[in-house]
Amino acid sequence: MEGKILVVDDEKGIRDSLGDYLTRHGFVTFLAEDGVIALEKIREAEPDIVVLDFQLPLMDGLDVCRKIRRETDQSTGIIMISGVHKEAVDRIVGLELGADVYMTKPFEASELVAQIRALLRRIQSKKQVAMTGWLVADDYLRINFKARMVKAGGEEVHLTKLEFDLLKYLAERSGIPVARSDLIDYVWKYEAGGDISDGAVNVAITKLRSKIEPDPSHPRYIHSMHGIGYYFKIKKDRRE
Repeated sequence: MEGKILVVDDEKGIRDSLGDYLTRHGFVTFLAEDGVIALEKIREAEPDIVVLDFQLPLMDGLDVCRKIRRETDQSTGIIMISGVHKEAVDRIVGLELGADVYMTKPFEASELVAQIRALLRRIQSKKQVAMTGWLVADDYLRINFKARMVKAGGEEVHLTKLEFDLLKYLAERSGIPVARSDLIDYVWKYEAGGDISDGAVNVAITKLRSKIEPDPSHPRYIHSMHGIGYYFKIKKDRRE
């Protein structure tokens, strides 16, 4: 079994179909129709990931997300699902409350499985970092988030603060596509008055690749995703 997943959705058809699909793909799956039941099942079953609908009866998804983070810190992954067209405010609020991934309906079940597997790898990487201090991408690249140290090919690589923050943000979301707008929001943090362009992000990525990639012209770690942005890949990642 690949992990324990709790699906929280008030629509029975969606809830049951997702549960069946995830079970067929090797996950141990639990279901909840509202936020109150979801919190009870989280305490009982301790799922690795909660697939959480934004709009729920009794307690909405944001409140559930907030309570999960209070009780489990970062040990439980959260994928927030919204039936409303993606809006920047809702998305940012959801992520700031602790959601790891934000998706909108309708979506392909295979896309959800890909996000779940990527998030499970990310959680495993966090455990690795907690135990050893290092995220080991492979035999070539190692990252120490606490010491802000990077080793590539056995040699320490000297990154600027921006370059390290950019690498850290991507590596902590291994396998998950990150939009350029997210990088601007969470890495640059409006330090330049909100005038950072997509082109500036691309330039920063190019410089970072030149320092950590064995062959920057054929990236091993930082990959481009057309029309979206970038994603970081470790040796166990695979695009689903």
